[in-house]
Amino acid sequence: MPGSRLTRIPEAQLAAALAEPTGQELRALPKADVHCHGLLNAPLAAYERVLGRELPRPPIRFGDFAEFGAYLSANLFPATRTLGGMRAIVRAGLERMADEGVAYTEASIDLLLPLHIHVAPEAIVELVAEERARIAPRLAWAPEIGINRRVPVGRLWASFVAHVESGVFRSIDLYDDETQGDLREIARYYRLARAHGLVLKAHAGEICGPERMRETLDILEVDVIQHGIAAAADARLLDELCRRGTQLNVALSSNLALGLASDIAHHPIHKLLAAGVDVALGTDDFTLFGKGLCDEILGLHRAGAPVGEIARIRLGPPE
Repeated sequence: MPGSRLTRIPEAQLAAALAEPTGQELRALPKADVHCHGLLNAPLAAYERVLGRELPRPPIRFGDFAEFGAYLSANLFPATRTLGGMRAIVRAGLERMADEGVAYTEASIDLLLPLHIHVAPEAIVELVAEERARIAPRLAWAPEIGINRRVPVGRLWASFVAHVESGVFRSIDLYDDETQGDLREIARYYRLARAHGLVLKAHAGEICGPERMRETLDILEVDVIQHGIAAAADARLLDELCRRGTQLNVALSSNLALGLASDIAHHPIHKLLAAGVDVALGTDDFTLFGKGLCDEILGLHRAGAPVGEIARIRLGPPE
């Protein structure tokens, strides 16, 4: 896989941090959040400051992607309609992560943003480069290009080329409702990204089954799958993920909020780890789910996951 592989936190070190009741030792451990969206990563209060008004709290559980998208469109997207608003939201998210001891992140920036606020792609690239440099003493940010699979691929191509050729971004991700879009049409994006040395990711195995994951592996030849929890139900796919060395970036609270698992104790992550699959964690959309990386790790511990199991997750930054 291109790029650096995430490290694991030694079991003894993790055990000591989890035994400390205030959570301060866990916050002090350098961690990696590799599945999060840069404009859905800030506290809700940051959106309220940009908009100058109070916002309704997200529901604890969303009925489906339509309800999820409706909340975003009505409440959060208006805060990102200017470069100033966008910068404030990105900055608040990066600061939040640094405050909880995240040392490395692959927070994504949506390829739609230049069209969303009617600016040249170079304006977004410059903003990302500036914020990456500003946070660098506290947090290593390897920016990711986020591609919305609902948008016709031709509409995004010129912007994508500009983002890739800028040299600012380190990976790409295909996201949103995985039932949408034709992967064969998006394959040229992945070929260009691979030619420039970017890590290839895609959301799959979240709301669809194992076959969608296989299709993603075969057509896009991804290095990493975001979510991928459907693999827990398919022994042959688990073996294939291990053979390929494909990493799954799991987002526990996101899966619970969308009704994909009843609780953490019964989350598919346990089967993934038992099968030997490489698993990392991400917060996905902190703005909506309100759980940081420490919360996700503590949630596993409090749900009864042995420290040895948690230590198998790639929680640390790259070497």
